Amino acid sequence: MGGSWAGDVNDCWEYCFGKEDHVTDQLTTIVNNQNFDGVYIDYEYHYDNPAAITFLKEVTLGLREKLPTKIVTHAPMDVDLVPTSEYY
Repeated sequence: MGGSWAGDVNDCWEYCFGKEDHVTDQLTTIVNNQNFDGVYIDYEYHYDNPAAITFLKEVTLGLREKLPTKIVTHAPMDVDLVPTSEYY
């Protein structure tokens, strides 16, 4: 769903901003209904604004709370794995 790499103008993640509880509830239902091991969050999108930072944080914490025995992982882009980034 979009990316933070140069040239990508896809902003479809922004639709989810402010809907963290709904996203978390939907993912929890899918994981439980399909008996998955957990959730892999492949968020390779911009996080340089408060809405994006809140989204990532709240979805991650919400999934951890609602799926305490499941795995919750992230797959940020390499450029986001620096101590000065919000994603880090």
